[in-house]
Amino acid sequence: MKKNGIWIVIPAYNEDKYIERVLKRVVAITPNIVVVDDGSSDNTAHLAARHADHVLHHSLNLGKGAAMKTGCDYVFQHLQGRGVIFFDADDQHDPELLTQFTRALSKTEVVLGVRSFNNQMPLMRIIINRLASVITLLLFGKYIPDIPCGYKAITRKAYSKVRWESNDYAVEMEIAARISHHKIKFQTVAIPTVYHDLDRGMTILDTFNIIPRILRWRLII
Repeated sequence: MKKNGIWIVIPAYNEDKYIERVLKRVVAITPNIVVVDDGSSDNTAHLAARHADHVLHHSLNLGKGAAMKTGCDYVFQHLQGRGVIFFDADDQHDPELLTQFTRALSKTEVVLGVRSFNNQMPLMRIIINRLASVITLLLFGKYIPDIPCGYKAITRKAYSKVRWESNDYAVEMEIAARISHHKIKFQTVAIPTVYHDLDRGMTILDTFNIIPRILRWRLII
């Protein structure tokens, strides 16, 4: 992956519990890593700098969407990358699948990780997940599976179409809406379902709070 122009973007906020383990595993696959420290108050940035040459910093916690956008802008404008793979910092993603994402990205503009809806995924997360996909289908005419999943990849061309406004967890829904609106082709990669901390991520309340923004996206994008 070193010479193919694909970079791994890892947004991280207060992840000193996991960040070193994650980076050691990713470095074993590729050195093309950009960590975006989203205003962490712990040792995330310091630990990340031990393993990644590109560690960007937000002075304040701006949210996952802002960190993802900072990483993309850096890769495409400064590093002249061809594509990015988003990889969560909480050790829920398998780095061994990065090669599958890379191969798929050579054939399409967007690659989406899709988890199994099994007993490893809490019932409430399944409900939120299905609800997000149904809302996107009804408003934008395309069914996109596992929208909340953070393991996804986009090309430079796709980023120019889906560059989002959302700074928070709504970023995943906005990306899905823009993929649907622009009729961007995508492939999926099956990934394991892993949860370490159930108090993180999008909640059912977050999903309902996002609905007014989804309606706005329906009108303006």
